[in-house]
Order: sequence, then C-alpha cells, then structure tokens
Amino acid sequence: MCPGALTTQGAEESTLARRLSHALLLLGAVVLLFASVAVADDDDDDNGGGTPPPNDLCADAIVISEGQFNFSTHNAGTDGMNGSACSTFGSEQTWNDIWYRYSATADGILVFSTCNTVDYDSRIIAYTGDCESLVEVACNDDGPGCDGYSSFLLFECEAGVEYFIRIGGYAPNQTGSGTFGVKYDVACDLSCPQDAQIELEECGQTLNDGCISTGALASAMTELVTPGVPLCGTWFFDGSFRDTDWYALEVPAPGGFVSAQLFSNDRVTGYVYLAQLSCPANVLVYSFGGCPTQLESNLLPPGIYGIIVAPGYDTVIDCEDSSGMSEYRLTVDVHSGGLSVPENDACDNAFIVGDGGHSFTTELADTDGPTDAPASCSNYGTLIGSDVWYRYTASCTGVVSISTCNTADYDTRLQVWKGACGEGELLACNDDGEECAGFTSEVEFAGVCGDEYLIRVAGYGMSWGTGTLNIACEGSCDCNVNGIPDEDDIAGGTSEDCDGNGVPDECTLAEGLSDCNENGVIDACDLASGSFSDKSGDGILDVCQCELHPEACCFADIDGNGSVGGEDLAFLLGAWGDPGGESDLDGDGTVTGSDLALLLGAWGDC
Repeated sequence: MCPGALTTQGAEESTLARRLSHALLLLGAVVLLFASVAVADDDDDDNGGGTPPPNDLCADAIVISEGQFNFSTHNAGTDGMNGSACSTFGSEQTWNDIWYRYSATADGILVFSTCNTVDYDSRIIAYTGDCESLVEVACNDDGPGCDGYSSFLLFECEAGVEYFIRIGGYAPNQTGSGTFGVKYDVACDLSCPQDAQIELEECGQTLNDGCISTGALASAMTELVTPGVPLCGTWFFDGSFRDTDWYALEVPAPGGFVSAQLFSNDRVTGYVYLAQLSCPANVLVYSFGGCPTQLESNLLPPGIYGIIVAPGYDTVIDCEDSSGMSEYRLTVDVHSGGLSVPENDACDNAFIVGDGGHSFTTELADTDGPTDAPASCSNYGTLIGSDVWYRYTASCTGVVSISTCNTADYDTRLQVWKGACGEGELLACNDDGEECAGFTSEVEFAGVCGDEYLIRVAGYGMSWGTGTLNIACEGSCDCNVNGIPDEDDIAGGTSEDCDGNGVPDECTLAEGLSDCNENGVIDACDLASGSFSDKSGDGILDVCQCELHPEACCFADIDGNGSVGGEDLAFLLGAWGDPGGESDLDGDGTVTGSDLALLLGAWGDC
C-alpha cells in the first residue's frame, strides 16, 4: 500500500514532504556553491579556509573499533567517489567527507550511526577494497526515526574484512559535528519453524495490503494470526512503493494485552503496527528497528484488531534477493496480564461507599448501563461504556460532589442515579469537568441525608483505566427534624446514640430496627449494655426468642438434647442462686425465679 495509508501521530514524515525538503535544501546548496565560486575562486573548501580534519582523505582514515567517537566535517574536502545507492532525490555525491577504517573480527551485523547525534544532514557509506578501488557495501542517508536527516547504517559484515567508513553531508553546504557510534552484533535469526503459519500472499503481490483504492479493507487481510504461532512472510520495497502486510488478530473477552516480535533481515528496518481496522488505519501503537522489533500494547477491549508489518523506506528490497531481505517472521501473543473483571462491574454488585476517596479500576469492565449518555452531559459524543458501580448513602442533606477530577488516568464519565438498577432516574452526569486534566470528570447533585444513590463510573466511548473516586457532602443531617443537626443532638445529650452509628436512636428505631422487648432501646444496644443476653448469637434477645421465632426457642435447652425438659430443670435448680452460667437464662447475673419462668415457658421440643 502507499505510505500514506497508515496514520499515526509521530510516524515517519511523508515521502512528499521529505522530497520537497531535500529538493529545497539541494537547490539552496547549489546556489551557495556557485555563489562561493564566483566570489572566492581561490578557496577550495566549504568554509572559506581553515584546517581540515586529520581524516579528511581516505588514505588518512582513522582506525576505530566499537564505541562512540566525536568528529567534525568542518573544512573537510570531498575526495570520495561520486555516485552511490544513496542517491537520494538527485543528490549522488557525499560531500565534505571524512574517513574511518574498521576490521570485523567475526561474521555478524555492523551499525554505524549519527542518528540524533549530529547537527547537520549526514550521510554514511561503507566500502571494501582500498582507497584506489573502493567497492560500496551499504549506505544510508536518512535513518528511520532520526531527526535532522541524520543517518543509521546497518549491514552484514564478514570476519577478517576491513571496511572503509565514509561520513559526509547530503549537499555541498552540509557540514557539522557530533558523535559517531559503532556497534557489532550477531545476525538476526530468520529461520522459519516447521509448524509456522505461512503468509498467503506471495512476494510481489499486494493482496493483503489493507486499504485498497476504494477505501475499503482488502478481503485478504482477514487472514487471522494465531497467537503464539510464528508467521513467516515476505515483503518488498521498490524505492517508491512499500509492501505492507495486514493481518487480523482477535482479542477475546474480557480483553487483554498484545505483544509482538518482528524478526527481519538486519539490513531492513522492520515496522510493526497495532491498529483498529479502518481506512486509513487508526494506529494505536507501533515500533520499528531492532532484532527483533518489539511491540507492547496497552490494555485493549475485546474485538478484532489489525497487526500490520512493513519494511522501512531506507532500503530497496527485491523479491529475488538471495540474502533474505524480503523475508520476515512475526509472532503475536495475547495475554491478560493477571487482570480480572472488577467485582463491581455489574450494578447489582455495586460496592457500598461513604464520603472520602476510593480507589477504582474499570479495566476489563463490561457495560451494563445505558450505552449513550444525554447530549447535555456529552462534549464529544454520547457513547459511554466500561462501567463500574457504587452505592452511596448521603451523609448530609446538601450538595454532594463526586469526582475523578485529576485522579484518573483515562477519559472518564460520571453518572448519579436514584432508584433500582435498570429502573432508576438519572439525577446528574458529567463528561469533562472544568479544569480537570485528561478529560476527567466531576458532578454535583442535591442529596438527602440517608437516601441511597447509585454512582456509575464509566469511560468516554469504551475508554477504561484506574483512579480514585472522591465523594463529599456539604451539609448536615437532622433526621428527627428538630432543627438541630444530628451530631449536635448527640454531642449535647439531646438524643442518645447507643449503637454509635452517628444517628439518634429515635431515628434508628423509626427506620424499623429491632426492639423486640419494646423497651424503647434498640436490641443491639440492649446487648451491648449487657442488660440482656443472646445465647444463640443470632442478634435476637433470648427473652424474645420464643415469641418471635418459636422454632428456634432452644435458649432454655441447657443440656443441648433438642428439647426443654426435666434434665434442664434439674440443671437450673442445682445452680439456684449461683452467679451467671448456662442456667442464667435472663442474663441478669443470678439464677433465680425469672430464669425458672423462662424455662417452664419454653418446655417441650425446640
């Protein structure tokens, strides 16, 4: 496919832009060259005189090994041959050159680089032979991902062979300085395992190049990659048309991470892209270079994605090439990373929360709320998904604020509901809060003390991530409607709070909490004070067991045989007057007639 068919922020600049930039640069260089000849014909270097570098001539090449070397081409002449495989945009000469010599000690890969380490448009060429009869081995003008048109040269070397390395400029006015790096590595293994998947498209064809001229996805790209199984394929680049191979990859529910390894010939810069399938492709992440080229994705929702591989623009690749430049091997894996679906993914499983901060994650969350948000709460579209849920009981009557503002790592959306799951009323919502970074959210609503609300934390579209949900209520509770805040009622002694829940007891009783003995005190408070007993441990006072739960009236079954009878009576009479013990049925601290009455009232089978 054409280079422009992939769209991604930070991807390599378009071929057209590079051609225009180089053309203007070369035109300016030619003008400067003729101008310098006209006004200074007695000056034969590019900077109006000065001492040339010590390795200005091929015969004076400096011997180097692996490492980093400072250099300058200021005042350098041009003694290398004209013409090269790097005749980029009409510029065949490598100007203002300096020279190095490197002897390979083993077969492998050599990298010579000025990538992002020089201040001018550099060019690097490697030769074998001697200065009188040099044979070009490899060259590079503009390295992939290298700023300022700096260079990255990679080629296969042979043990015992000496290489001449020529560093110069793209145009006559291009000189500069910086750092020159040299690195040796073993060659990349391109062997194809016996059980590998084989690309259906043959080299030279364009069947699986993704977006065809009509703007639709080519049907051949539906070839699925099997996770964990190597895929062996071919590609080519004729200098203008770059073969890209598209494959489909399924990320199963509930989602996961994608990793890829692309092995390619060391002289080829391999690119691998992960994309949402569209025309042009919506690239999510990409990587290039290395052996292998490694790619790691963020967490992805379930679905079908595109894995796209392509060679770089820096090397012409012929399908008939015998060195393996047209071959690659791709391995893709999908894994969960140990993540699981959040426990509060469904509204019915909403977590109970109060005021304060609460850590949350929506990673791998499904969507069980409405998939569209009201337009009034949507800045750039109504799609909402990947939600988790919370139940919040308002701690005051007043303004309740709920926020992920500046505390989440993704584009959040918030909603507040009143009522049952799936049947409630939407009270408030927000997409992007004012002055909230990263499109995080904040919402306020009028809460009523003691009322329960459902909070939905979701994402814009299907975005998900992690963060902190902050809840606060500005106001107070006055459950007995006496004009005094509940906390002041309790602190001042106007109301009791025997169970310590921050709510006056009369309000708690009004809500239907148990007072089975009808003494005006919550049963839990009766038990906490020690005034009554609960031998069965079921939260019901023993004195209420037979009346409320006849089937459980076994508190008087002292011997534990399943009925209240003569043996239980004997135990009680034998403990008469003793403090406490199993026979103290009413829990008053002494075995007396009241205990006997309780036992006789419970006489019979439990």
